[in-house]
Amino acid sequence: MLKIFLCDDDQEALAHYTRLIKKVAKKNKVEITISYFNSGEELLFYLADSPSQADIIYLDILMNKLNGLDIAKRLRVLGCNSEIIFLTTSQDYVFDAYDITPVHYLIKSKTTAAKFEEVFIRAMNLVSKKENDVFLCESGKNNIRKIIPFKDISFFEIWKRIVSVHYNSGESFEFYSTMEQLESQLINKGFIRIHRSYIVNMFYILQFQQNIVFLKTGEKVPIGATYTKQLKQVFADYISRTSIHECG
Repeated sequence: MLKIFLCDDDQEALAHYTRLIKKVAKKNKVEITISYFNSGEELLFYLADSPSQADIIYLDILMNKLNGLDIAKRLRVLGCNSEIIFLTTSQDYVFDAYDITPVHYLIKSKTTAAKFEEVFIRAMNLVSKKENDVFLCESGKNNIRKIIPFKDISFFEIWKRIVSVHYNSGESFEFYSTMEQLESQLINKGFIRIHRSYIVNMFYILQFQQNIVFLKTGEKVPIGATYTKQLKQVFADYISRTSIHECG
């Protein structure tokens, strides 16, 4: 299921691009959901706590108050890795859009149906590549297999070989593993062990308070005393690298 967000302050444009997206998706046999936003501020507010909910964001540039470029820049700072396609009536912003790494910059009056479909397929393929970066696990009780994108996982909790993976801001799934096996699967994925029973996705860390990590999802995870120093060092390096990437 491809999650598409469409942001435009023009109701006719929303209706027009909804029809185009549905037509292209049907032609290419892709299941989609479309969410609508009438302003950049509304989109920012919705994505504040979980910025990568959408697979593809179609974003108008010329809107009231904040324009689409400002919105896209703020989303990238928040950590949004959704594929962004700009929609606009003007060519004036094409070079300013480069730093946001959009899939494409579409001029509303000049974009043919064929071009729109071409860009949609390109974005869909980029999403597909990212979705290959997933965590696989299987419940021993009923043989249910879960495939969860690493970007959606906030933390893992383990107790007597039963692991709970927490994802999508509140969902969880249990499976059997050891901490050593789990850590080996998470190498270079942005996770860090902060307790003998917890591994956290550093992207979701909001703040530290004494012996607790507060996550962007609203969840709280304890910090083991022996892990505190390493956690702060590794997280500081992570923030430094992330900031450099975002500014580059």
